[in-house]
Amino acid sequence: MVEKLATDLIAQMIENKIIVKEMADRYIYTFICFVEKFITIGSIILISLITRNLPPTIFFLIFFFELRKRTGGYHLDKFYKCYFATVAIYLAVMLTAESLAKYPQWLFGLVVIATIYIVIIGTVNHPNMQMNAAEFMESKKLARITVLLEVSIILGCVFLGASMIYISYMAIAVILCAVLLYISKIFKQEVTENEKC
Repeated sequence: MVEKLATDLIAQMIENKIIVKEMADRYIYTFICFVEKFITIGSIILISLITRNLPPTIFFLIFFFELRKRTGGYHLDKFYKCYFATVAIYLAVMLTAESLAKYPQWLFGLVVIATIYIVIIGTVNHPNMQMNAAEFMESKKLARITVLLEVSIILGCVFLGASMIYISYMAIAVILCAVLLYISKIFKQEVTENEKC
């Protein structure tokens, strides 16, 4: 449905000479990604409003998406699978965040492990991305900088005495990115030939 909407919209833009035909596939892909992300994030925000978890959820989303776009990680092949998996993961995050907030030593231990893993691996070259060697190295560098920055913010929040719920949501975002990175490695959902110089 989203793909048909994107195709029709882009066809009208080509007809009205707003974009050139050669760029149609890129515009369709970008539009589909935007709509799918809007639906997914919108659903998560709606759930967080209903459960009165909006502020920590905003921190989770910022930390997760900023790191995820640099690390990559496991992806499902269909939007509906991705959507339901993402919503289910968010529900698990909500349940886990409160429990982990009560046991900060476990939370910080998991964050340390996740951070070390992300610093070592950096990123995964997903088949949809097909990064060349230079792009891949830049992505690794940005993933490492981002995870260290996010962990520094988490530590800063701890020292400033911020609510453990907020800290838990931010920490789980880092842990989740590391888990998705690990899963993509297990299922070999990566391209390695483009990484060679």
